[in-house]
Amino acid sequence: MSVHTVQYEGIEIEYELTRKNVKYINLRVNKYGKVVVSAGEQVPFAVIDEFVQSKAFWIITHLAEIEKIRNEISDTSLYDGKTVYYLGKPYRLRLERGEQRITVAEDTILLSSPKLYSDVLKAEYLAWLKAQAEKKFAEIMDRIYPLVKEYHIARPEIKIRNMKSIWGSCTTTGSTIRLNLQLLKADEACIEQVVLHELLHFRYPNHGKSFYDLLGRLMPDWKVRKERLDKNFKDGI
Repeated sequence: MSVHTVQYEGIEIEYELTRKNVKYINLRVNKYGKVVVSAGEQVPFAVIDEFVQSKAFWIITHLAEIEKIRNEISDTSLYDGKTVYYLGKPYRLRLERGEQRITVAEDTILLSSPKLYSDVLKAEYLAWLKAQAEKKFAEIMDRIYPLVKEYHIARPEIKIRNMKSIWGSCTTTGSTIRLNLQLLKADEACIEQVVLHELLHFRYPNHGKSFYDLLGRLMPDWKVRKERLDKNFKDGI
């Protein structure tokens, strides 16, 4: 699998290309909003790239529709016995009335609150997740930043947002990266991949070959980590 980009009216479209034993070029936008292309080994890359370019408007339309659907889906309520994820591990959520606190046990997360109302519980749970994320994301930055320091990348400030459709983004002019609160539900290797990805954008602002070459050198298994992140750890909260 290789990752490539095409441009359409100033919009960069990223797609994953896989060579398979197929006669034609196949293109689809999957449910995660990823553009996936498959083509036979004998098909020249220039032909594939031109084909994707010709479908650019269709791709953008479908990506916009996926984003619209995501924005319209309501968050799932918190309830006793619900499965939630924390740092890559599934936990059974337990709710009880009492002093406000959240504790993590071997396979259970206990949420205690004076008022067991869904909106209150959700706000308390997200606030707790953000507090944990601030510490964990900083720890991971401590581990990953030394990999890029030699490329004259200044250590950025981390801001945490609860985002619906992206894992992270960066502002190169302000030396800031934004990380999705939902990342805290994934294992640390997945979080490391997102942090490194965003850090490298301070050297390469696009998703060109140089960007992915460096990403591959610094984290050879980044694709495995990214695929695991995209497919797992979703609990609706």
